[in-house]
Amino acid sequence: MAEETLAIITSFAQQSLWLQNRIDPGRSDYTVAAAVRLRGPLDVPALEAALNAVAARHETLRTVFRLDDGVPVQVIGPVPVLRVPVDDVTPEQVDDLVRQETGTPFDLATGPLIRLRLLRLSAEHHVAVLAMHHIVTDGDSSEILLRELMLCYAAGRSGTSAGLPELPIQYADFAVWQRDTLSGARLAELTAYWAERLAGAAPVALPAARARTDADRAPGAAHPVSVPAGLRDRLEAAARERGATLFMALLAGFGVLLSRHCRQDDITVLSPVSGRSRPELEGLIGYFVNPLLLRTDLSGDPGAPEVLDRARETCLGAYDHQELPYEQVAGLAAAPGGDHGTGRGALGRVMMVLQSPRPRTWHMAGLELEQLPVGMGAAKAGLVLDLRPGPNGLDGVLEYDAALLDAATVAALAEDLPAVLGWLADRSPLPVSAVPGLKGPASPAPAAAPARAATGAQSTARAPYVAPRTPLEEEIALIWAELLGQETVGVYDNFFDLGGQSLAAVRLTARLRDEFGVELAVRELFAGFTVEEVAWRVLQELTATGPGTPEAAAPDATGEPGSPIRT
Repeated sequence: MAEETLAIITSFAQQSLWLQNRIDPGRSDYTVAAAVRLRGPLDVPALEAALNAVAARHETLRTVFRLDDGVPVQVIGPVPVLRVPVDDVTPEQVDDLVRQETGTPFDLATGPLIRLRLLRLSAEHHVAVLAMHHIVTDGDSSEILLRELMLCYAAGRSGTSAGLPELPIQYADFAVWQRDTLSGARLAELTAYWAERLAGAAPVALPAARARTDADRAPGAAHPVSVPAGLRDRLEAAARERGATLFMALLAGFGVLLSRHCRQDDITVLSPVSGRSRPELEGLIGYFVNPLLLRTDLSGDPGAPEVLDRARETCLGAYDHQELPYEQVAGLAAAPGGDHGTGRGALGRVMMVLQSPRPRTWHMAGLELEQLPVGMGAAKAGLVLDLRPGPNGLDGVLEYDAALLDAATVAALAEDLPAVLGWLADRSPLPVSAVPGLKGPASPAPAAAPARAATGAQSTARAPYVAPRTPLEEEIALIWAELLGQETVGVYDNFFDLGGQSLAAVRLTARLRDEFGVELAVRELFAGFTVEEVAWRVLQELTATGPGTPEAAAPDATGEPGSPIRT
């Protein structure tokens, strides 16, 4: 008997990525990729069997996504048959083929959302390229998958059991639990904390940042950075004296660096936490990571110990309230009428990541494995400090959006980072404005007054009411009123100024498809999201496709038969 297909509500993080994909489909920004060099006799059928064994174990690896009654759901199907193609290549072709594989987007509606491809350079020399969509994985999950894949491979080769413990729950259970838990008094407490914490927060004004347009999709670029082992150890010792961690000290140093170069003392940096707050989540593959907005106040020109204390308090407060999904936190800080087309608001313009240490090479089942760097796609944010501990200290990069920043600006930031970290490690009483050895701006200018209130005041001013003038405008206005809970909607009203958000926009396109049999992408509507503009777009589509019966042309809202819901 075939395994039942189940539809379960998404987690908050999955919903956000799904919405971004619907708004701007066909992008590979959220592909999580790894490349591993394999030396030794490789049993390809055994590797393929191991991949399918891991997919059978984790529901996320056999999950796709669709809209069901206006709500995105994860649809868990039977265990798929995953294939591992093998291509004979030359060494010169490897980098291009890895980029090609990691740059190929996924279809969230059809899946599968995992690919494994082998590039064979010789009988005992391969490069394995693993790609997954971020909606079903994160950094910890990718490591879990690689570990279980090789354990299942070794077991298959030896004819034994992999010995993996039974999973207590699946990701879908977590998604339902998350939705049920984030309600009532706890939700009110979390919302109040973040609303107060981020009130008036100003985005980091990156130095020499250029105006960016939607057409700018230049791949990210990177500048190497390193923190020698001696400096890392001194920095960690200084942090311990203040009851802080190495991460908190690095956040403090990055904040001071940004303050000096960006000439502001209100610094908000986005940084991910694992999101695995319960022990039963530790062995699961899924999208658990939750970015936190860490806001540090550097006003008053404090010395190094005080900066460490402030960074520590910032982190501890955020950790105590980390359950609120980033999408909801960002919504609390976003001005109405802002950037509705992206999942990352202006406060998430700068990121910092401290990775877990991991070996570059290891051995298993007669194979020597070596992790290879994977070329960058689009930048994760305007600027990202990405560090990983190693035997020589901390190694990493300043990754940046090349359409926003130039290489010289990022190189100047990288050059000044060691001086700032040394100032912290020395417990210097010298103020932020006098950190020695910096080649950036001499002193931070007073932070500009946040533009949030002005922006909101402008965007929330509703256009003068003009009644619908045609039957088509009237019908679309009625749909808007229903979706947005408004009594009346005029032809010049903006969808987002009336309280709309990305999910409501997706629901609107589904209603337009059902009512009129036309397919409009959400991204097409952002530039002029008024009843007048949407009615005009619908009329253009109807005229282009010719006369017909909308009811006959419109598919079911989900595009597929209904499925049982697991509770």
